[in-house]
Amino acid sequence: MNVRRYVLALAIGIIMWLPQPTEAVQTSEGVRITLVHTNDTHTRIKPEDNAGKSMGWAMLVAAVEKERELNPDTLVLDAGDTFHGLPLATLSSGETMVPLLNLTGYDAMCPGNQDFNYGVPRLLELSKELNFPVLAANVAYKDSGQLIFAPYKEFNLSGVKIAVFGLVTPETMLKVSPLLTRNLSFLDPVQQAQLMVDKLRPNNDLVIAVTHLGIDPVCADKSTMVAQKVKGIDIIIDGHSHTVLPQGIKEGDTLICQTGCYDSYLGEVNVTINNHRVVNKSARLLGLEEVNQLASTPDQDVLREIERSTESAQPILDKVIGKSSRELQYNREQIRTGETMLGDYAADAYRGVSGADIAIVNAGTFRADIPKGTITRGDAIAVFPFGNVVRKIQVTGAQVKEALEHGVSKYPADVGIFPQISGISFILDSSAPAGKRVVSVEVNGQPLDLTQKYSLAVTNFMHIGGDGYTMLVNSPILGEYGLADEVLAAWISRGENLHSFGERIRILGTENK
Repeated sequence: MNVRRYVLALAIGIIMWLPQPTEAVQTSEGVRITLVHTNDTHTRIKPEDNAGKSMGWAMLVAAVEKERELNPDTLVLDAGDTFHGLPLATLSSGETMVPLLNLTGYDAMCPGNQDFNYGVPRLLELSKELNFPVLAANVAYKDSGQLIFAPYKEFNLSGVKIAVFGLVTPETMLKVSPLLTRNLSFLDPVQQAQLMVDKLRPNNDLVIAVTHLGIDPVCADKSTMVAQKVKGIDIIIDGHSHTVLPQGIKEGDTLICQTGCYDSYLGEVNVTINNHRVVNKSARLLGLEEVNQLASTPDQDVLREIERSTESAQPILDKVIGKSSRELQYNREQIRTGETMLGDYAADAYRGVSGADIAIVNAGTFRADIPKGTITRGDAIAVFPFGNVVRKIQVTGAQVKEALEHGVSKYPADVGIFPQISGISFILDSSAPAGKRVVSVEVNGQPLDLTQKYSLAVTNFMHIGGDGYTMLVNSPILGEYGLADEVLAAWISRGENLHSFGERIRILGTENK
């Protein structure tokens, strides 16, 4: 072999060995765009964080990387409730999630209502550490009207022009402490979506809304409503209602997609564009089995980052605070539609630590079980991860009655306003209209006196009108007793206190769930 041929062969070999540039996926119909999406992960980053039902962040990232390898024209999107959830993240005020989100390679996300739990300044700090934009076209400062995040971002993939804009549920004003959102306005999602479509549709082949609105019938603002009233949105990547949509749902020409929650599924949408028009779009969900087939090994960088975060927080989380002879189970639907042992125990903790006559705990504040056996500080934080302070306030019997009526007004819908109680009992007549459902109210065995003053243990979230408990606003504060998880930990540390709680809420008119 002469030198010239040898050099040529060597050069060709090197070129063949080097990674080759990826090309757009062309079909007979046009260019295929892939959207990979997540929502409501609530910081479930390990498979064990959801009793083995979650894929874990390392497998999620491995699957996302494989999706990009299969189709370079891929956008990765997240629909919110991402920074807040389990103790590992809340101890760092969301910082734990930043490197994991950057390793995932997201292209854009919209915030969820729970992402505001650390306050707007903190959410802005976290967003600036991300390698991609946080989008919200309907969240503005109340005084100036200026949007706090960019409303949209445009992309160009293989000549296909794509616009992505974000929308956040106005329910954030109720779902998050009003103190944290008092300087914000959550603008009408339909109106803002229309403004976005009017601006973006003429210059883009594909218009995508990433929304934290949900499709729950009890929600005033739903992604389905946006799709009905605003024409020109091709795809809505949704969150908030924790709805599993295996193939998405069609609302007119709009395809609405959602993965449920807790990274149990990874969403995939495939869209074909031909001559600047959408000619085909379909959605599917990848569960644990499909993700394992797609990516056989977890991402090692993510595993190392999770290990680092876990090691730094573990001494705090592992501190033993007590023990329990039984498990007090958290079931989202049950605790939002009726009395539960966990609800009774937590309400007893509020009342016992504060010395109040009555305690009311809104069901939406619960997030985890109290386990059987050893109970740690991390367990208490997992039950109450939101950082709310327990207060004792002075109220009248009439305010107590109004609070209970509000708490059961949506029954049997499983909503977070449902009251878990201590020191008080009542009958819920579900056949009666809202506002007249609470009867036979007793406080420590005596009939509730509407004119008498009582001390009531609640969180600052409820005291300032959170979850719609506006009847408690401006009630005099008699004392503060620390964060809700600290109050729960203090009650646990006094002993098991796991007696037979007895019936506090009796439900008539329909069978209790």
